[in-house]
Amino acid sequence: MYGKKVRLSKIFRDDGRTLIVALDHGMAFGPLPGMTDPLDVIGKVLKGNPDALLLSPGLLRLSAGSLGKVSAIMSINCGLKDYNSIVREALRLGADAIKLMVFTHGPDEAENLKSLYELSIACEEWGLPLLAEMYPRTKDKCKGEVIAKVARIAAEAGADFVKTFYTGDKNSFKKVVDACPVPVIILGGPKIESDEEMFNMVRDALDAGARGVAFGRNIWQRRNPEAMVKKLAELIHEES
Repeated sequence: MYGKKVRLSKIFRDDGRTLIVALDHGMAFGPLPGMTDPLDVIGKVLKGNPDALLLSPGLLRLSAGSLGKVSAIMSINCGLKDYNSIVREALRLGADAIKLMVFTHGPDEAENLKSLYELSIACEEWGLPLLAEMYPRTKDKCKGEVIAKVARIAAEAGADFVKTFYTGDKNSFKKVVDACPVPVIILGGPKIESDEEMFNMVRDALDAGARGVAFGRNIWQRRNPEAMVKKLAELIHEES
């Protein structure tokens, strides 16, 4: 669908990669350290020129007029009833994609996957790209076999790209990417204290075929979010 291709081209640059800043944590965690004033954080992050922001519906409404050329991805959770209305609202607010948090390896897995499938149908109808954030609820959540499975499930259910854990090494993550027919980007999880450790993880993931990152706390819990966005953009795009 043409509209979907246009929106994806705003999120992924010509090199096929993307830097997404996740700012939707308040939906689950409330005002985390570093994110007590979300509009101020959004302003700092935008100065670093990311490709897209992950925003809750409320923050998207509050900030839509200030994003400029940076894409917005509206973040929602499973269990909603009318996904067509949700997709229409995302489009009304100017979002270029919608993200669904999908939990697996737990008692609610079937319901989460049902939501993913239903939302993918609505997104396809309206030409809105769908990002599936696949989160296995298991102690082995970063294991290669687990991540390969959930990434493939997301693609099979209709996701246009997948956000999930890095497996910890290039070889296992390459198997994830090779088995997933849509782009895979890595999430950051809790703040990594060492900048160099984080940069090495990003480099390794990209070398293995990741198409970018969607980081939150590893950007806005640092002293200078703008500088961190710029550094990550350099790693993702200029070193490609």
